[in-house]
Amino acid sequence: MGAFWIPRLELVSTASEIVGHKAGIALGRNDVRRLLGENGEIIDGADEQSLRIRSEEFEEMIAQLLHAVGNIPSPSIGMFSITVYHRHKHDKNALRVYMSLMEVFPDFLKRGMEEAAKAQEKKAIDPRPFLDRALSDHGPLGAAIAIELLEELNLQMHRSPWSKYRREAWKDTAELKELFESESLAATYGSFFDQRFIDYLSSQFGDIDKIHWRKFEGLTCEFFERSGFRVEIGPGRDDGNIDARVWPRDEEPSRPPAILVQCKREKSQVGKVVVKALYADVLHERAQSGLIVTTTGLAPGAKKVCVARAYPIAQVDRGGLRKWLTLMKTPGTGVFMGQ
Repeated sequence: MGAFWIPRLELVSTASEIVGHKAGIALGRNDVRRLLGENGEIIDGADEQSLRIRSEEFEEMIAQLLHAVGNIPSPSIGMFSITVYHRHKHDKNALRVYMSLMEVFPDFLKRGMEEAAKAQEKKAIDPRPFLDRALSDHGPLGAAIAIELLEELNLQMHRSPWSKYRREAWKDTAELKELFESESLAATYGSFFDQRFIDYLSSQFGDIDKIHWRKFEGLTCEFFERSGFRVEIGPGRDDGNIDARVWPRDEEPSRPPAILVQCKREKSQVGKVVVKALYADVLHERAQSGLIVTTTGLAPGAKKVCVARAYPIAQVDRGGLRKWLTLMKTPGTGVFMGQ
């Protein structure tokens, strides 16, 4: 592959622009440097200095950044067909099906692109003819491998810096710094917490300790909202130590909350004083239970108090938060051939 010359500042801005377009999240220079890790040394130096970058190096940079923000499952830039080949090369039957499908795949793409070019509306390739043939010729295994080929091709087009294709047409671009600096709960893709920040934290879970405390409350409420509950988030300040109230979706609004939630984005473990205060609030509001959501966990003394006094108080600790993010992470978008 070839190489090109580009000023360092333009390299950073171009990479940020591509990630913003593909993943819907805007990265600052420091973000790019940090997320590239050891490979980020290229960012250091004078802005006006011209750098010689090989095409594959730039592709790897973009793939690494997209993976770092949780937008793609792997930073690999391997060809889609080679990726699927390696999955099945040790299974004679699957390999036979794969080789047969690859014989007809180029013709399917050619016909599909010709038909898409004639379309007046969305110019997308219809995958059904290829899937139908794979199922007809090779049964369920053929359909499964055909889906893999289509999905990997979509992924290859999406992560490519040379293509404007993206799997999601984001309505706006969220700045990553807002996750750490902004108290706002405005979310284009979510009720309390934006999906793009969920994807980011799924990949960069260590940053959970650094996000804005209000965003941490929003993340907690987002989980309950998506789990089918009705959620009322507190004002954030002067909230009487109750960060959120949760009811079953069909519960009468006048009924006491099912759960009172206290969010603790802290480095130290949550002590028994917090537990006792939450229990008092549960009694006062006649709630069914209390929940402490924390980036650490309950201290031994706090756990002992809950058990000894039979407090109806549970915790979601650091491990639980990681599970929440995994559950809320953007699912596969299915098989489609984009514009």
